[in-house]
Amino acid sequence: MSDFYTKKEISKDTVEFKFTIPNKKFREEYQKLLNQELTKTDIKGFRKGKAPSDMVEPQIGGSLKIQAFEKLIPDVIIEALEKEKLEPIAPPEYKEFPKLEDEKDLEFVVNITVMPEFKVGDLKKVKVEKEKVEIKDDEVEKALENIRDNQETKEKEINEKWAKEIITLLKIENEVKNLAELRVHLKDALKKQKEHMLHHKLEDEALKQAITISKIEIPQPAIKFEAEERERAFIADMQKRGVKIEQFLKSNNITMEKMRELWLEDAKQALQTDIFLKTYIKERELSVTDEELKEKIEGIKKNAPDGTDFTIFENEQWKEYIKGIELKEKAFESFIKEILGRTEKK
Repeated sequence: MSDFYTKKEISKDTVEFKFTIPNKKFREEYQKLLNQELTKTDIKGFRKGKAPSDMVEPQIGGSLKIQAFEKLIPDVIIEALEKEKLEPIAPPEYKEFPKLEDEKDLEFVVNITVMPEFKVGDLKKVKVEKEKVEIKDDEVEKALENIRDNQETKEKEINEKWAKEIITLLKIENEVKNLAELRVHLKDALKKQKEHMLHHKLEDEALKQAITISKIEIPQPAIKFEAEERERAFIADMQKRGVKIEQFLKSNNITMEKMRELWLEDAKQALQTDIFLKTYIKERELSVTDEELKEKIEGIKKNAPDGTDFTIFENEQWKEYIKGIELKEKAFESFIKEILGRTEKK
């Protein structure tokens, strides 16, 4: 309870606020806007900005009242959220608007979506099976054919002469001497590539199971908001590149409806992952030391492109952002080690 709002929990992820804006405060904001408009008003028979307010107000008063109300809304909502220590995860949903009548305090109702509290589930229930990686001879031959088709060589057949040319082109003379050794080299490379892909597949599956076990369900308004942000970014990117959206959709054989479905699913997965990692960080009491943060920033500096404004590296807000990213990366690595490390021992 506060002097300008009341709060009621509607569900585990929705809080209803009923706000009251004093009529005096509203009238002051309205009068300020009216005075600004009067200075710009040009009516025949009066000098510009000197027309009586009773001649101008009937025409613009209604829209100015709406503007005054809209200008006051953000401040009262932000103040209430700060008092209640709530972090919204989607724009406010307005349920009731005042009639903006004279001499009356303005009352309006909004629903605020917040992220529910979650707990990491029993991760011992996460079951992922490692596959044994094998490379067949025909996969090696296919790789040789792909190299032949994509490299310019004098010899066109896969034989010892061709192998020597390829070994030189690929700059692997220290490791490979002939066609037989090239086949062994390729087989090893294919195996490592497949193992890498399977490892990522296991990581994705482990994370998916952990999210399900932890019962992390994201409120729909948050998913919708994040998906709409993706759509806005897509439209802005198309405009920046001078590409018409209709042409892009046609050339990629996809509809905007399908794109929106994909954005919704992507937003859901991203939010679930983010919340799971934050919960994991909290429960496992993970942290990033000053030394680790310094090392991370030095790495970013080292790889920064030409023209980078290096003053950003001293910005405290930016440092906190990088610290957050590093912390989630550490959480993910710790989680994967906890799951896959256990799996590898079996």
